[in-house]
Amino acid sequence: MKKPLLLVLPFLSLSAFANTNPHLDIYNKAISQTIYKGQRVNIPVKFNLPTDRRHLVTLGFDNNEPRAVDCKIEIYNAANQRVHNLDCRPGRGEHAFETPIAYWQDNYRAIISLYNADFTQGSQRFEGNFRFNYGESTSIDNDHLPTWWKKTYDVVGLDANTDHDGDNFTLLQEYFGNSKPNDATSFPDHDPVIDFDETLSAGTSIYARFGTPVTKTVEITPYNNKKVKSLELIVETTANARNQSVVAFFYDENNEQIYPSYLKYPSGKLSVFFEQPVEVQKLKIELTAKHFSSNIHARYDAKVNAVFTE
Repeated sequence: MKKPLLLVLPFLSLSAFANTNPHLDIYNKAISQTIYKGQRVNIPVKFNLPTDRRHLVTLGFDNNEPRAVDCKIEIYNAANQRVHNLDCRPGRGEHAFETPIAYWQDNYRAIISLYNADFTQGSQRFEGNFRFNYGESTSIDNDHLPTWWKKTYDVVGLDANTDHDGDNFTLLQEYFGNSKPNDATSFPDHDPVIDFDETLSAGTSIYARFGTPVTKTVEITPYNNKKVKSLELIVETTANARNQSVVAFFYDENNEQIYPSYLKYPSGKLSVFFEQPVEVQKLKIELTAKHFSSNIHARYDAKVNAVFTE
């Protein structure tokens, strides 16, 4: 049964101590910072995580609560869209995100923002630690339920359609409904909207001079779904070059072309939908940019969106 896609979900705020779930991996960011009166300090957090750790489950923090210092954590996706804005002013806390959080791709980032609103003294010292707790996003039973979740509730080996606790909800409904599969009094808090298609993206910036083609290759490695359903090419350019183009060719992990033609910007086909999805272990994208305007060093920001299905 095909159901619509569930996109961005809000977060829940919980009062808790440091994460004690042994099935979560912790990415720590410690901050020791002098902040002068009226100063705002933005600390970027770049996640360098293993490819199989893509679920942000909780975000814990503690700090020394300096007087009148505002603290917030903003999380942005690869398209530079803010997806979460969390308050970290209390001395200790933990935000638990609703499940499911989409698989996080490269270029997701966080900014910890501190502002010293205390003008009675020259500066204050902020001492804090931030814990981004990630779960293993692979599917241990190939049923779309992430490994960290099935291990947490000791349901490894059970089919996703199993009603483990006898409350008339399956594991799949419990996961997508943000409830506990081992508690008969815990029910989904909303009607789960389930879709297993995954949209993954990859892109790069290409600089091209008059008449000289420039080629770059980017890759996408799908997680659960391995079949390419559709492809889309998006290009932005900073120069009004004459006879400009960006052409995208698509290959699998064996360098075999999976789409017999190509996508082309600006005067060509920019998207394609496969009647029969093509299975790949890795999608390789060859992007070539060129133009024929003298005295122009054109920049092309090219991105490909690939939809993978079961």
